[in-house]
Amino acid sequence: MKNRTFPFASCGLVCTPLSIALLCASAWSQNGAAQTPQRPAPPTGLSTTGTPSRGAGQTTQPAGQTGQPAAQTPAPPAVPPAPALPPHKTPPAAKTNDEFAAYNAAVSNPDLAAAEKAADDFAAKYAQSDLRGLLYSNIMRRYQQQNDSEKTLEMGRKVLTYEPNDPVALVMTATVLAERTREGDLDREERYDEALKYAQRALESTNSDLVVPANATAEQIDSAKKVLESMAHSAIGMVDLNRKNDAEAAQQFQQSINLSTPGQVEPLTYLRLALAQDHQKQYPEALISANKAVESSAANSPVAMLAKQEVDRLSKLTGTGAPPAPTNPTSTPH
Repeated sequence: MKNRTFPFASCGLVCTPLSIALLCASAWSQNGAAQTPQRPAPPTGLSTTGTPSRGAGQTTQPAGQTGQPAAQTPAPPAVPPAPALPPHKTPPAAKTNDEFAAYNAAVSNPDLAAAEKAADDFAAKYAQSDLRGLLYSNIMRRYQQQNDSEKTLEMGRKVLTYEPNDPVALVMTATVLAERTREGDLDREERYDEALKYAQRALESTNSDLVVPANATAEQIDSAKKVLESMAHSAIGMVDLNRKNDAEAAQQFQQSINLSTPGQVEPLTYLRLALAQDHQKQYPEALISANKAVESSAANSPVAMLAKQEVDRLSKLTGTGAPPAPTNPTSTPH
C-alpha cells in the first residue's frame, strides 16, 4: 500500500464494548472500596446464633429412655463447597472514618476537575492511604468516558505510582500510548516503549492483581481478565503495526480476537489485523479480516468506511469482487 496506515485518530479512545467492559471491571474497585470489615463467620461448630451445633453422626436419647438404644439423627446433607475463585485482590479499606469520608467526597464529586483536585489533596493529606491508587483509577475512568486521552494517560500514570501492577491502569495507559502516538512525535519511540512495557506487565499482573468485590463470581472475574488481556494484546499489536513489525502485529491482533467474546470483537481490531496481513501480501486472509470489520461495524461509522476501502482494494487484488454489504450490521458505538 502507498500509505501503511489509515487515519485512525478519529477512531481513538472511545467507549467501545471492550472499553465499557473494562470500565465495569474498574468500577468494581470503586464500589467495593473502603468498606469496613465484614462480620466474621461464626467459629466452626457454632451456629449463627452462637448455639453449639451438633456434629454429623451425633445421637440423641429420648427423655425417659435411659439405657435404651438411641435413635440415630440423620446427618444433614453436606453443603457443597463454594467454587474457588481465580486469583485476585480484594479492595483496600480506609484506616479511619475521616479518610473514608474524604475518599467518598472526592470520588462522588460531579465536577471532574474538582474531583481531580480533591484526589490530589487526598493523596497529600493521607500519604499512607491504600485508597490513593483506587481514587485516581476512578478519575482515570471518568476522563476515559469523556474521551480525554491526555488526562486519561496522566491519571493512569498516577495510579501506577501507587499501584504499579494495577492491570486496569496498565492497560489504559498502554492503550492511550499505542493509539495516540503520532509519526511526528519527538518522543515517539519512548512512548511506544512505555506502551509495550505497560501492556506486557498487564499480561503478567492481570491474573493476580485485579481488584474485585467480595460478591464477584468466578465467571465475572475470568471475563474481566480476558477483556484486559485482549486489550493488552491489541495495544502491543498497534505498536508493532506502526513499527512495521507486521507478522508480530498480526499475531497480537489475532490473540486479542481469540480472547474476545464471540460477537464482541472490536471492528477496529479486525481492520488492523487486515492491514497487518495486507502488508505481508496475505491478501485472501486480509480480505476475510476486512470483511469482518465491515460486518461488525456500525453503518457509516469511521471504521466501517475505512474497512470498506480496504475491502475494495483487496477485492481488486484477489479478483474476487466486493461482497454485498450486510443488511443488518452489528451496531458498535464510535
